[in-house]
Amino acid sequence: MRASANRGPPMNVTDFSTSISATYALNRANSAAAQANERISTTQRINSAKDDPAGYAKAVKLKAEIGSFTKAIDNINSGIALVQSVDDSIGQVSEILVKMRELAVSAAGENNATTRATYQTTFSSYLSDITNIVSRTTYNGSSVLDGTTASVDVQTGINANETKTLTFFNMSTTSLGIGTVNLSTSTADASAAISTIDTAISTTSGYLTSVGAYENALSFTNDLANASIQNKSKEFGNIMNADMAAEATNLAAAQIQQSSAAAMVAQGNLMNREMVSYLLKAYTG
Repeated sequence: MRASANRGPPMNVTDFSTSISATYALNRANSAAAQANERISTTQRINSAKDDPAGYAKAVKLKAEIGSFTKAIDNINSGIALVQSVDDSIGQVSEILVKMRELAVSAAGENNATTRATYQTTFSSYLSDITNIVSRTTYNGSSVLDGTTASVDVQTGINANETKTLTFFNMSTTSLGIGTVNLSTSTADASAAISTIDTAISTTSGYLTSVGAYENALSFTNDLANASIQNKSKEFGNIMNADMAAEATNLAAAQIQQSSAAAMVAQGNLMNREMVSYLLKAYTG
């Protein structure tokens, strides 16, 4: 059977193209709305690498650096605690040395041997006190003031070799030169002990200066690490954090686009059905 010559009014061939465009617009609006919803719910502009590959890679690096600086600060604080402990111990030894000097001066002017022996007993007690202080000033169970642990490395930065070496001192009574002092033998020996103790006092004063410098250096490094965390956290936030006002606007715009596109798709579907009916009529009469 031949098709009827009467085919009715012509259909506009752009109707089908319009429907496809409307569907594409709806898909885009759906994607935009989904992205805005995700950013609002997570408060982050980048939720996966596809959102901003370069920004995401930089943010990952910044996050690693922030975490590393946090651990470096822990190390620095441990170093500061150790230095403060050493500072306290040396201060205590210095006070004992002052008392020892007072005993030596007294013994040097004391002609009574029995009295000098009493001074020596007290002096020996002070020697034991110094030994106890030195042995109890430890790092990881090892004394840092008797020569057992000569130095400690503190990882103060986030990269290899960014360390601060803390070199400590041997403050045993032998090293300070006071271990063999005897105030009881004679006034001359007691007088000579004054110079020996003065040397020990001068030595410990130098140690205190070094420890104070260590503490200042670690405190400065701690401040720099904290500043780095603040700056890098701000940079991380600039990359990752969503602009909530902008995203709310984007969501509203996407929802409007969704409504418009959905209406166009519905209209396009109606047009497509009319086109099919038109074509069928051309062959069925």
